[in-house]
Amino acid sequence: MKGFAALAACLLLLLTPLQAWPGAALPGRVVRVADGDTVTVATDDGTVEQVRYIGIDSPETHHPRRRVEELGREASRFNESLVLGKRVLLEFDLQRRDRYGRTLAYLWLADEGKGAMINELMVAEGFALPYSFPPNLRHTELFREAFGRARASGKGLWSRARGRVFTPAQVWAELPTVAGHFITVRFKVQEVVSSETRITLRSDKGNASLIVHKSDADQFGPFEESVGKTLTVVGKVTPGFGGPEILLADPSQVLSSR
Repeated sequence: MKGFAALAACLLLLLTPLQAWPGAALPGRVVRVADGDTVTVATDDGTVEQVRYIGIDSPETHHPRRRVEELGREASRFNESLVLGKRVLLEFDLQRRDRYGRTLAYLWLADEGKGAMINELMVAEGFALPYSFPPNLRHTELFREAFGRARASGKGLWSRARGRVFTPAQVWAELPTVAGHFITVRFKVQEVVSSETRITLRSDKGNASLIVHKSDADQFGPFEESVGKTLTVVGKVTPGFGGPEILLADPSQVLSSR
C-alpha cells in the first residue's frame, strides 16, 4: 500500500487540478472502497451512499459469476490509496442512480478548493476502461483522452496486453486461462450482426467476438467496412453465451485495421 500511496501523492501533485470544480456537487468523505470503481461515501447531508463512478469500468473483484479479474486487486488498492478517508465531492449527471440503487457520480478529490477527478485518473493510469452509459455522458471525451494517454505510456492494462497476442481460435481454446485478462487479438472480421443494444463482429475462425455497445457505436466508423479486414485490438476477455467476447469501448483499443 505504501507504494500506491506514494504514487498517488505524486500523481495528484502533477495532475491537480485536472479540471475546474463542477458547478454543483455533494460533499462527503469516503469511508470504504469496494473496488476500482465503487466506493462508500458518508455525505455531509447525513446519508451513506454506495457510489459507482460514472463513465469507467475497472476489472472485477466481487462479480458473482466471474473470478477476480486481472488488475482487479491492483485497481482496488490504487483507488483506495487515492480516496479512502478523504474529503470528496460527488458531481452528478442526468441519471442519479443505477438499477442496483447505487449513486452514480464523478468523484472529485478535494484539495483546498481544487481537485482531481478520480474517474479520469483511474483510466489515465490504465486501471479502467472508458464505459459510456447514456444519459450520463458529460465527461465522455475526457475519459477517452485519458485512455489515449494510458495507451501512449503503456500503463496498467496496456503493459499486460502488449505481450499477449492471440488469434480468435486461440482465445476460444484457452478461454479458462485468459478469461478476465487483457490481451491483444488479431481478428479477421467475417460478419457484423446488430441487435437492439449492441453490435457484434464475428471472426472467420474460432468463436470469439468483438462487442460494441450501441451507446458507443457513433465513435467508430461504419462497421460494415470492417468485413474482410484484420483488426488488431486490445481488450479484456469475457465469457459470453456464444463464446469469448472482447468489449470495444473506445477506438483507441483498435491498434490497426488492414
